[in-house]
Amino acid sequence: MLQAREENMLLAALPEAERERLSPYLEKVVLEFQQVLIEPNKEITKIYFPYDAITSTIQEMSDGSTVETGLMGLEGFAGVHLWLHARTTPSRTFIQVAGTAHVMRASDFIRQVRDTDSPLNELCAKYVHAFLVMTSQTAACNRLHPINERLCRWLKLIHNRLRRDEFPMRQEFMALMLGVHRPTVSTAANMLQQAGLIRYSRGQMRIVDPEGLRNGSCECLELMEQQVEKIFEHPLRRDR
Repeated sequence: MLQAREENMLLAALPEAERERLSPYLEKVVLEFQQVLIEPNKEITKIYFPYDAITSTIQEMSDGSTVETGLMGLEGFAGVHLWLHARTTPSRTFIQVAGTAHVMRASDFIRQVRDTDSPLNELCAKYVHAFLVMTSQTAACNRLHPINERLCRWLKLIHNRLRRDEFPMRQEFMALMLGVHRPTVSTAANMLQQAGLIRYSRGQMRIVDPEGLRNGSCECLELMEQQVEKIFEHPLRRDR
C-alpha cells in the first residue's frame, strides 16, 4: 500500500482494513498528457483515482468545438457515470496534466465497491455530488463571468489539486478548455502575468501568487471547492 502522501484522497480516507482489501484490485499507472480515459458513448472499462494528474471532462459539439464541463484530480475519481449505473456517457474525459493514478477495472469496481457494502461508496456519493455542482456551476460561470476571472478560477482549481506550482500548459489548450479563441485567452493570461499572479513561457505555467489568483477568481471557485472540502478532514491545497 502506498503512503498517504502518495495517495488519492478518496482512497486515503478509507479505513485501513478497507484500503488493504481493495489493494489487489488497484494498480498504479502513469497517465500521459491527452491520454483518453473515457470515450464518448463507449463502455467505461476502467475507473481512475488520480494522485498528481489532472483530468478534464469536455463536451464536444458537432461542429468540432469543445468546452470543459469539469476537471478532477487527487480529490476524486474518473468514471462517476459507472457509479451512477451508466455504462456510457456522451462526454470525453482525458488527461489535462500528466501524472500518476491508481486504476481499477470496471468489473472489479462494480463487484468490490458499487454493489457491496464498502465505505468507499459513501465517499463516492459525496464526490459525485461535488462533481455535479462543479459541472453546473461551470455552465453558469462560462455564461456570466469575464474571461480573466474564469481563467483565475480554472488555474486555481488545477493548482489546488497538484503538489507543485509549475506544470505544462499551452495557450491553445487553455482556449479549448475555456471555450474561447486563443487571442482571448492570450490577452487574459498576459493580464495575469503582468499582475504577478502567474509566469508563463514556452508551454510552462508557474503559479507565482496563489492567493492573488484566488482573489482574482469569480465566486464560483469557492462554491466548487467548498463542496469538495466537505468530504475530507483535510482540505485541498489552498494558498500555499
